[in-house]
Amino acid sequence: MTKTILITGSTDGIGLAAAKILSESGHRVLLHGRSQAKLTAAANAMPGNSVETYLADLSRMSEVEALASAVLEKHQTLDVLINNAGILRAPETITADGLDVRFAVNTIAPYLLTQRLLPLLGTTGRVVNLSSAAQAPVNPDALVGQGRQLNDNAAYAQSKLALTMWSRSLALLIKEEGPAIIAVNPGSLLATKM
Repeated sequence: MTKTILITGSTDGIGLAAAKILSESGHRVLLHGRSQAKLTAAANAMPGNSVETYLADLSRMSEVEALASAVLEKHQTLDVLINNAGILRAPETITADGLDVRFAVNTIAPYLLTQRLLPLLGTTGRVVNLSSAAQAPVNPDALVGQGRQLNDNAAYAQSKLALTMWSRSLALLIKEEGPAIIAVNPGSLLATKM
């Protein structure tokens, strides 16, 4: 049975590898990236022919909202949402919205996107959040971009624990009324930036 699967951060690394496998298996793959050139290259690399592309910078919550709106406008159902996009380092650590960029991309954007797309996922859908073995207790001030700035590794580890925490919390909240919410540690894909 063909599934419709949205994968954020699917222009390289784990996201691109997953997209290729799913496309080759005959699924409709919705690719997301923040670079049009990389999105086009990823779409051209897909072995299947049922691919769509969505451009959005997940460090900007307005673009996360626009991404969700575009998917909602085009699709009546979504079988799987894979929140794969993630960031460890960036030249600027505070976004235009005043958030730490690692928390914005790794934690807050996936939460917002998931919330907006829940109506498409129904009770049989799946939300797969790519977390990490690198996790650390979350500083609530850092989560909202306040207080002293964290170094890259600290912000990344905290953002991944926050992702795991909201995954568990949302799963317990919606129970059988919504999709399965799963946080996974994919391990390292050594042939990529990770």
